[in-house]
This record gives sequence, C-alpha cells and structure tokens, in this order.
Amino acid sequence: MKISPDTTDDALAVVAEQIEIDVQGIKNSVDRVLSESLFWFPVRHHSPTVAKYLQDAIQRRKPKMLFIEGPAEANELIRYVVDAATRPPIAIYTSYRDDDNVLGLSGIVSASPDIPARFASWYPLLPYSPEYVAMLLAKKLGIAVKFMDLPHYALIKPASAVPDAADTAADEQPDDKNKAPEGKNRSENLMLESSFYQRLAGVAGYRTFNEAWDSLFEIRDFQDDMEFFRREVATFCAASRATASPEQMELDGTLARERFMLKTIRETMQAENLKPEECMVICGGFHLFLDACDSLAPPECPAGTVYKTVVPYSFFRFSELSGYGAGNRAPQFYQTLWDLRSHSRERDLLIEHVVAILKQARKEGEPLSSADAISTCQHAEMLARLRGRATPILDDIHDAVITCCCKGDPDDVGGHLLKAMTHADIGTRIGRVTDALGQLPIVDDFYKQMNDLKLDECMAREQLIKLKIDKRKELENKQSIFLHRVGWLEIGLANLLEAPSGDFAGGTLFMERWGLKWSPNVEAKLIERNLYGDTIESAAMARFREMMAFEETNAGQASKLLVDAIHMDLPNIIQEVEEVLGSAIDSDNRFPSLAQALSNLVILERYAIYRNLRKGFVDDLLERCFDRACFSVIETIAVPEEQQAAVVSGLLTIAEIVQRGDRPELDKDLFVEHVRNAANLCDVPFLRGVFLGVLTEMRINSTEDLARELSALAKAPVEIMITAGDFLDGIMAASRTSIMLGASSLIAAVDELLRVSEWEPFLTMAPKMRAAFERLHDSQKESVADTVAKLYGLKDSDSIMELRTSLEGAAMIVEIDSRVAQIMSKWDF
Repeated sequence: MKISPDTTDDALAVVAEQIEIDVQGIKNSVDRVLSESLFWFPVRHHSPTVAKYLQDAIQRRKPKMLFIEGPAEANELIRYVVDAATRPPIAIYTSYRDDDNVLGLSGIVSASPDIPARFASWYPLLPYSPEYVAMLLAKKLGIAVKFMDLPHYALIKPASAVPDAADTAADEQPDDKNKAPEGKNRSENLMLESSFYQRLAGVAGYRTFNEAWDSLFEIRDFQDDMEFFRREVATFCAASRATASPEQMELDGTLARERFMLKTIRETMQAENLKPEECMVICGGFHLFLDACDSLAPPECPAGTVYKTVVPYSFFRFSELSGYGAGNRAPQFYQTLWDLRSHSRERDLLIEHVVAILKQARKEGEPLSSADAISTCQHAEMLARLRGRATPILDDIHDAVITCCCKGDPDDVGGHLLKAMTHADIGTRIGRVTDALGQLPIVDDFYKQMNDLKLDECMAREQLIKLKIDKRKELENKQSIFLHRVGWLEIGLANLLEAPSGDFAGGTLFMERWGLKWSPNVEAKLIERNLYGDTIESAAMARFREMMAFEETNAGQASKLLVDAIHMDLPNIIQEVEEVLGSAIDSDNRFPSLAQALSNLVILERYAIYRNLRKGFVDDLLERCFDRACFSVIETIAVPEEQQAAVVSGLLTIAEIVQRGDRPELDKDLFVEHVRNAANLCDVPFLRGVFLGVLTEMRINSTEDLARELSALAKAPVEIMITAGDFLDGIMAASRTSIMLGASSLIAAVDELLRVSEWEPFLTMAPKMRAAFERLHDSQKESVADTVAKLYGLKDSDSIMELRTSLEGAAMIVEIDSRVAQIMSKWDF
C-alpha cells in the first residue's frame, strides 16, 4: 500500500532511499533563506491554505513593503484590484504591440508584415489567491505593495534568435501566435518534472501534482503554526529545485525573471530607504532559492505599445486557464474551504462538497438520496485513511462519489454524475471590477449597446441563450446588425445558429437564430480589439478592411465579405467591396470560388431590395460571374480528390440557379454545354459521374442514358470495369432525386455489372458502390430496395431482409460483406 508521507522531512527520507539527493544541503538552504532578515514567504498561486498563513505572517510582522510576484508593468493597477467595489475572480490583463517590428516578428506571428505582432497575458486572482489576500490586508494595514515580476513581453524571443521562427509560426494556430510566454506556472512545471517529485509521487502513489499538494499542504492540519507551514512548503520547493533541470530554468525564462525580481527588490529598498527586516517577499516557493549572487542583468523590455487593465473573470475560466498564470482545478471547492475556515468550520468541507455534488446530480436526473451522501462521506474517510491522509482531499471525494453513487460503468452511465462533480468543483462565480478604473471606449460602447438593444440578459449567467430575430422589426434588425458586427470581431459572445434563407416572399430572408453566451473572456477580447477602433462599428470596419486586403483575388471569399458588410450595415464600405469583388471575379479562374460567388450574389440580389442597395451592380456581377464560372468548368475535370466535394457543390449550386428559370440573363444552355464538354473530356470516373449526374438532375440527360453508361462498363476490359464503383458514386453525389424517377433501368445496369464481374474485380468495385448507395436518404434506400425486389420477383423490399440461400451461399455473403467493410473502414467519407 502506497502511503502519503506526514511531513516533508519524511518525504526527503523516502526519496533519499530511491535516488542520490543531498538532504542536508537542502535543509541548510531552507535554514539560510528562512533566517534572512528579508522575510520570504513561499506560495502556491490560488491556494487558500497558503493565503491563510500568509495573512497570519503579514499581521504578525506588519512590514512596510510587500514585494509580490506580479506583473511589474501593472503596479499602477493595484489600487483598483483592492478597491472595495472590485470582487474577484478578476485578472490583470496586459498586452504588448510591437509597432516598429523591433522583434522582427511581423508577418511571422501576425497576419502580414504590415500588421504588428501582438501578445497578451493574464494574471488571475481569486478571492483566496495569496497575492490578492496580501494586497487586501496591506491596504487595511497601510503597507506599500510592489509587483516585481518581469513583464511578459521581455521574454519574447526576437526572430533573429529563432532561426526557424517562420516555419514554427506557420504550424501554429492564430490564437497560439498571440499567446505570451507562460508565466507563473513555469515553476510548477519545473517542480513536476524534478527527480524529487517524480520519485515521491511514485512512492506515495500521487496521481497528479494537485493530489500531492493537497495531501502535503492544502488539506492538512498545521495546528495554526505559520512558521512550521512556511518551512514545510520551503523544504518541498528546495528539494524540487535541487533536482530540477538548470538548463530548463534558463530556457523557460525562470532565471531571467528571478534576476528582475532581485533587481527590483534591491533598487526599491534602496530608493525607499527600507531595511530588509521591514520588507516581505511573496513569491512562488521555487523562487525562494534564487541565486542572489547572479550578476547577469535581466532582459530589457522591447519598445512598443503596452496596455494594461483589470477585467472580470469567472471560476469556469480559472478551471481551464493556460498561459500566464497557474490554473485551479476546482475553484468552488477551494472557495468553500476558504469560507469555512473563516468560520472555523473547515471540518465540514467533506459533507458540504458531497452535498453540493449530489444536489447537482439530482438536478441532472440522478436518483440520489441522503443515504448516498452519508455512504459517500464514509467511503471518502476510509479512502483517505488507506492512503495515509488524516483528512479526505478532493481526489478521495471524487473516488468515493463514483464508487457509491454510480450504478454501473462510469464510462457508460456516469455522464450525469461526472457533470455534477465538475459543476460543484468549478462553480459559477463571476467577478466585477470597480467603475473607478474606467473602461476603454470600445468596452463602454459594447455594454451600452447590449443594454440599449435589450441583450444584457446573457451577461447575468454563463449559459447559452437562444434568440430568434425577425429583421423586419426595428429593434430586432438593430440586434442583428450588432450581433453580426460582434461576430465579425470574434469576441466569443454570439454564434449564428440559423442563417436567413433566400425566400423573400415567405419571410425567411429576414429570420435569424442566434446563440449568445457571455463569459469574462468577452471583455478581454474586446480589449484586444481596441487596436482596431473605439466603437464596435469602427472596429468591425477596420478589421473588415484588413480582411478585404487578403481576398482581392478570391471571388468566393470577396462575395462573402460583401454579404457580411450588408449584414453588418456598413454602407460606407460596400462600394469598396463591390470594386474588390468585381476585380476578383475577373481574375479568379477557380470554379468552386466562382460558384460560391454566384451563390452569394443571388443572396445579395434579394437583399438589394430590402437594404435599398443598387440592384444594377449586382445584376452585372451576376452575369460576369456566371459566364466565368461556366468557362471554368473545364478546369475541374482532373482536380485532386480533396477538391472534388467543392466541385460537386459548385455544380449543383449553379444548376439550381439556372433551373429556377427566374434569371433569363443567365444562359442555361451555356452551362449545359460546358458541363457536357467536361463529361466528354474527363478521365476521372467519379468526376465524369458527377458531370453526367448534374445533366440528369437538370433533365438534360435521362436515367436510361446513365444506365447505358454503366452497361458499357460491364462490357469493358477489367481495368475499366472496376471504375464503375467510382462512376456510380459520382452519379449519386450529383443526382439522387432524378435518379429515383428512373431507378429501374439504373438498378438493372448495376445488376448486369455485378453478374459479369469476377471475384477480385467485384471486391474492388463493391466498397465504392456501397458508398454510392449510402448517399441516399432512408426513404430513397427503401425505394431502391423495392426496385431490386421487383427485379428479382419478390413482393417488396422486406423480402430482401430475409436470407434465402444455402449455407455455402450465406458463408460467401458474410465473407464478401466482411471484406468490403474492412476496405471501407480505411476510408474517410
């Protein structure tokens, strides 16, 4: 049985039996740091137990200055963090924009060389974060506070220092490119990777670092002995640092940050004429053992625009936080611990959290009772004792809940219970920032419009709210415009669930369905978009122009931009887009792009009536786009497989437009001529099937024509015959409705093909043929089955389901189906 050690001395002794470690040297380092006149207090960020003993230390010592591991560029924001109207969870947000490209990263981590590289960082704070508790107490006691951590942008490596920076950036997602180097969680990662922790976890059975921390520090009775707690944490951190990688500490910026911290402490003490004993340093425990003799200077901050503010955050955001700042796996659980301690009721944590989980599970439909709560608590106590813990930690509670309340395999029937556990662990609290800080104009404009447009309901909770909009109504039309602009800015608030259809007469042209879900990250995104403008409208317009520059030769995307401009009601920019779209149509020779443009132009034509747009320019673009699309059909006869779906979609789009017959200026015969020419010249069986399928769907060709094509393949040499599966798949991809009208001849041709094929050719064709019929809807499949039944003299399709053959025949059918399924399993439909 693996048992958690009682103290860090025990942990050192256990690890010393496994690896070579200088136990006495570690203890000497701890004695040296803890005996200094300058008082160092080790923290784990967002730990309520650390906050409790840090609070005790400050109240006892009453220093004149607190040095806190926080972003040095944000010192001026401390007064807003501790303002009486501010309510955590909150985050200090800082961004850096390299206006003059001093780092050489424009075009590498930004969209183009003329767009500056931007980086953002968050420093989150919970009600029980040690740093926040310290700042709050410092305000009460009149103690000065100074952030001492290196600004995040000082750690950004310039392009010259990363030879393959362009290649690396090309592989990253857009959001990753603007992510600042990770901050406070670096030291935790170093501890996690240290030999000391790895061996300790193996011996004690810790499954995660969180389990180790909670066992050794968070849920442990230190008898209110602050100094004992400080020593325990310091010893653990000293052992981790002694067995961590020095090279990694240099590479990840840990040493650079520590040089800046040390420099800040010394210069501030000298400037303020402070003695070491009048100050306290509050930082990650890993940093207590920094090299005080390190003579290297910290890196300089690059020139550029820096913006910083304080934004609301949420427990949910904390639970999955990554980037600058360590996350917290269960914000509400530890909040409950913090709250209970303030009333000397921390022993009630187990029952409080179990009840919270079961209460939520009952809302999810789980039939749980008080008896389940009692058995869960008892089981958690038992698990804790078995694991050598005096008190159950969150891991014990989770295991007990699953054991006592899950009536089966958790993977199969535990979904509601796991969801309830997550809900109870994380909580729903959302922070608030004092109005004294003020807001950026774009943030003010956003909240004003949310209020004026009666959309502010979604800000009261982090849940999806569905909104149905009829743009013929004045208020709802304004809501639509606003939501389209917000969606364009990608701030994460609104998602268009159902776009308008093209039916003007039926009114669906005006109907939209939106999903709105507010989160504190919305404000952070708004702050980032401040780089584009002071209002939602101006920011949307500026970002629109930026995107327009990238689509000058893409007719499909340029036409979509014009649709977006109309949805966002940006009349001043529509003429610019018209010119870009006209140029793109004239220069773009890609059929799928032109077909997409044609489809969007049809939509625009209908909106022209509603939005009072110039209809003439749409008519002209429609004709030009249609003609160029027809002439570019021939370019699609040999496109690679990954582009074939776009070709099918484009052909069907144009076929539908000309079939409606309401646009005589669009020459249907021209389109038919080019599709037929493409079918005659195409050597790709699937695409040839598509072209002929389109002609059949348009009633130009008949199903009998397709049947004759298949019959010809049945009489062709084997190497040509085996392409019948791809050919049929192409037909079905383009024409299903029309084929159903003449299914008899087509089924007969398929039957003829299968009758004459040998075993190996059959196995080659069968998977594609099966895939072709899988494109049909259930009702269409039933219709085909009826046709097959009649072909074989059966009464109806149900008879096909009854197997009437010999055992040998049945065995062969099973083998065939198995081999076909095996082949198809490797496909990606």
